[in-house]
Amino acid sequence: IKRHLMKIKMAELIGEKCESIDDGEKLYQLLIVELRNGRSVELDFTDVSSVITPFLNASLGKLLDLFEKETLMEKLILCHISADHLRRVNEFIDFKHKKNSEATTRELMQDLFEEDELGDD
Repeated sequence: IKRHLMKIKMAELIGEKCESIDDGEKLYQLLIVELRNGRSVELDFTDVSSVITPFLNASLGKLLDLFEKETLMEKLILCHISADHLRRVNEFIDFKHKKNSEATTRELMQDLFEEDELGDD
């Protein structure tokens, strides 16, 4: 059975400027359903003139809180995206992934220290 691939035309869903948190949230709501079901999504950036961080934070940023970077890179198919926009998206994903990893490490260290303190009675 050929699985249906959701295709999202960014210019139709969002407009030519992918900038606002609200628009990022709109994209997130569509993506989360597909990704939770293990499906890939194609994002078509034809006619998109700008992609900025608030939008990326509210869409891909929130997804990176739930999914591994590798899963996201595998499941999201970006097409007709300019080199500049692709670089921005990749840099954002790398930055967010690094930040999440550091936070996880910090929490693990904190847990270890708290357990140590408990054992010192």
